[in-house]
Amino acid sequence: MVETNLQKPIATAFLSCSLRLEDRPFVNYVEQILKRHNIQPIGTVGYFSASPTSTAEHMKKNIPLADFVVIVATPRYIQKDINSGHISHGLSEMVHVETGMAYMANKPVVVFVQEGTNVGSFLPTITQYITLNGEETDLRNKWTLINSLIKHAYDIVVQIKSENANKSFWRTLTTGLAIVGGISIISSIGSDK
Repeated sequence: MVETNLQKPIATAFLSCSLRLEDRPFVNYVEQILKRHNIQPIGTVGYFSASPTSTAEHMKKNIPLADFVVIVATPRYIQKDINSGHISHGLSEMVHVETGMAYMANKPVVVFVQEGTNVGSFLPTITQYITLNGEETDLRNKWTLINSLIKHAYDIVVQIKSENANKSFWRTLTTGLAIVGGISIISSIGSDK
């Protein structure tokens, strides 16, 4: 794997992933990809963060603190379509919950899928994803696509931050003008008497 870039992180990413020991190598693999792009993984409940609150409340608190959300999709369950009999390996329901929370919080979602994992029907409707098998050759072949996906997520983050800064500026300006206007009205009323 490529060495970690030591520059200051340009963004933070809530890492939604399995905490199981057998999934750790793939999660670490994705963490290294993020760090190589100067993205700091944060917030993962039970991995980067712990709290004496419910897991759902903790996720609800941590996801908005990150610039975007990275889903690390590893197989958790065997799923069988009762009509076709097709069997696949799906991800944890908690990863689906974190995905929904990220979507509701208007966070860009980036997904890395361990080969052989079925991501379900919701994730492909909100983002594109990259399937990796953990091999260096596969990573090299998909590096340009990974760069593009992370760059576009970062561009969305910059746009959201810019829009929020503009809203804050206009809110402050409007409040200031309202206060000045209110003081002027009160002064003019006082001077009329």
